[in-house]
Amino acid sequence: MKTRNLIYVGMMFASFYLVAGFNAFGQDVVKTNPNFTRLLADTAGVRMIKITLAPGDELVMHTHPVQMLYCLEGGQITVNYKSGKKEMMDIKPGDAAQAPSDPPHTTKNTGTTTISFLEIEIGAGKK
Repeated sequence: MKTRNLIYVGMMFASFYLVAGFNAFGQDVVKTNPNFTRLLADTAGVRMIKITLAPGDELVMHTHPVQMLYCLEGGQITVNYKSGKKEMMDIKPGDAAQAPSDPPHTTKNTGTTTISFLEIEIGAGKK
């Protein structure tokens, strides 16, 4: 009987985790970076966020659930992961990408132009 109760509790926790989104226990990019982000829509587990970074601006440590990105204004960004991994990217207007859930990272505009992009977070749930 105890084993069955543990299984039910485990299933309930797993269901909550999946329904709430993989980012439920992470650092929400909108909440941690209110000066650079604008939440445009938040419905049915999908969020649309506009992110704008002037040269030198940097988002503080945050995470994402599954996401899609669309570049509005291009430039150069550098992503620094908490693990120490570093990625530099040149993005152009019209570039689009999709990515799985991200581990904690910062994002910095290391170019000379203002960058803006739309980020669609899938499975984010209301924050």
